Amino acid sequence: MSVYSKYTEQELLSLLKAGDEIAFTEIYNRHWKFLFTAAYNALRHKADSMDVCQTIFLWIWENRLQINVKTSLQGYLYTAAKYKIANLLRQGKIRETLLDDVLTTDIVAEEIKDLEIKELKNFIKQLIEELPEKCREVFLLSRDEHLSHRQISERLGISEKTVDDHITRALKKLRIPLSRMATIFLSF
Repeated sequence: MSVYSKYTEQELLSLLKAGDEIAFTEIYNRHWKFLFTAAYNALRHKADSMDVCQTIFLWIWENRLQINVKTSLQGYLYTAAKYKIANLLRQGKIRETLLDDVLTTDIVAEEIKDLEIKELKNFIKQLIEELPEKCREVFLLSRDEHLSHRQISERLGISEKTVDDHITRALKKLRIPLSRMATIFLSF
């Protein structure tokens, strides 16, 4: 058993950025089956799915200095697979029967659905954290504690109009990134 098997994903990513080939091998060994399954669920073709996996891992090695994983590595790889498959479809490099297979196949791994939900929640949480402090506070009181605009204004000592402005600003900042994320999730 390798010492690397005890490392966290973040430790492995740090070692990967330093050019550690054993760390890359450990990352590959931990995630290739998941990545292959994700690709196979979309493509329903083993050779194409393996090509997607190999291309993604090759890209990771070649671009290891620029990789910035904000949530989980598995989620990062899953998103990479979605983009790679979408690009292949646009370029017409996937076999012609793929669309027929996708339309007739309604089987999606429960693990992947759970991962998508987790990634979406993390993405929303990250977007909320990027809001200005007062705007974030008002938005969370509205959404998490389900307070009315009047209750928020009383609690924070600000006008209802200010509460409304903060919530409007928060929703505007969240709308564009969330619509892009929805497009990615709905494309598969």
